[in-house]
Amino acid sequence: MMGLSCREVIRKRRSIRKFDSRPVSADLLEEIIEAARLAPSGTNRQPWRFILLKSEKEKGKIAGIVIQPFVLEAPAVFVCCVDRNSFTRRMVGKRLKELVDTNVVSQESADFLSQRNIPERVEEVITPSSAYLDLGIAVEHMVLQATALGLGSCWVRLFNTRQMHKALGLPEEIEVVALLPVGYPAHSPPLRPRLNRDDIIIEPDN
Repeated sequence: MMGLSCREVIRKRRSIRKFDSRPVSADLLEEIIEAARLAPSGTNRQPWRFILLKSEKEKGKIAGIVIQPFVLEAPAVFVCCVDRNSFTRRMVGKRLKELVDTNVVSQESADFLSQRNIPERVEEVITPSSAYLDLGIAVEHMVLQATALGLGSCWVRLFNTRQMHKALGLPEEIEVVALLPVGYPAHSPPLRPRLNRDDIIIEPDN
């Protein structure tokens, strides 16, 4: 599976719901984490956080919450979260300074962005829709990296987020959004139906 082009990886990717019992090495899991770390995000806020569950004891914490059994059968499960701290004035200011220091944005632009209405405390943060977009980009990086490594994965959103949060003992500012089970595929699903090119492109009015 190694050495696939980006196009080949995209075409190879499937939602895997059956995993064999082989464990996934720590090195491969680190490559998947690195793929998420390098993802882009608005104002470089990088609001994604992940909990990696590998042992039966760790996965057992969410056993009564996950509805789909295949999630717990995967050798590794990433709990994909948003950190609302990323949207406080202190953290936004820190990220903007990094962008200025690396010559990505000008100081003038950073000053303009800093004038926005930004919450001072995490308790005041209402999670913006951009947070979920940013996390989605990071998770899809993980999905494609897993595919390139010969692994399978599946986006999972069918669970009670409040129960998941409590079961994992997460701080209030961490919001659980999705699960990503990862492992070696035990089946090879066919390509799912997709809309045609002309169905997804809207031509602009002349």
